[in-house]
Amino acid sequence: MTRNPAIVILGLVLLVVCAPLINAQGYVEILPDEIKAPFRERYTRILTEIQGAKSDEWAGGYTRYVGETWSDVLVWSPSLGFAAYRDTCSYGPRAWVNFGSARFENGRLFLTSEQTFAGEHVLAMKREYTPVKWGHQRWLIPTDELELFAYAVNSGSWEDYGSFYLKSGGNTDDPKGQPELPSQFKHILNRKPVKAKIVEIGEKPERWYPDVTIDAGKDKGVIVGMSFWLTGVKNTEVKISVASVNEKTAVAKVVGVSHSYEYEENGDSKGTEAEGFEPRPGMIFTSRSPKNERQ
Repeated sequence: MTRNPAIVILGLVLLVVCAPLINAQGYVEILPDEIKAPFRERYTRILTEIQGAKSDEWAGGYTRYVGETWSDVLVWSPSLGFAAYRDTCSYGPRAWVNFGSARFENGRLFLTSEQTFAGEHVLAMKREYTPVKWGHQRWLIPTDELELFAYAVNSGSWEDYGSFYLKSGGNTDDPKGQPELPSQFKHILNRKPVKAKIVEIGEKPERWYPDVTIDAGKDKGVIVGMSFWLTGVKNTEVKISVASVNEKTAVAKVVGVSHSYEYEENGDSKGTEAEGFEPRPGMIFTSRSPKNERQ
């Protein structure tokens, strides 16, 4: 679950521009015919079936958040298999697709690609998913990422737990309670946030921030893909994502930097400038999102 680093300032504007194009197979139309045709045939057949069939708890359409102008769509049915695509309007319209067979067995969903082509337009898909109930919602979580999903829910960040497949349609209210995860992951949902400070700065690349090393690792339950947010910096939100973990430290990449500003009712600035960000040793991060949508 890697995300391309990007400064999240114009994200909402771009999302509004791109949103209509994400629907109805989005930018799949730009793909070469030999890639587009078999995908669209399978996608259309599955969509017709799931729209006309009786309600099924798990078969249907799913979406997941990938970035401000990115999203994934997955549709599947027991008889016709699956079809999935990703598209974006960032740096020009682009799309990736995949399709194949699907079977629901022993409480797991297994997807097997049937694509006959390979290359840059292929959407990588995990093979095995675990269905997870969360109140009225239904989620499909890659079985090898259940622990990461639990930490994402614990963080309170919609961007993090929304990066897993959520079934579309029905009640759009936030779910009540906690996800019904396998017992070995339930304790993570109630964990206190992990706090960590930067102890080392990596080599600075030409156009982005350097990697940082934090003083929390396996000893504090940190795992690859886990997110942390900067604390104590005014009007500036910084998010890092763990790339590798040692026993007592972890290396993380800066994946988002955004700034907020305060205004009077008449629209004048309150004069509170956002602080610039430059990673340095001693900065404190927490695994609980400052927005914490699930408070």
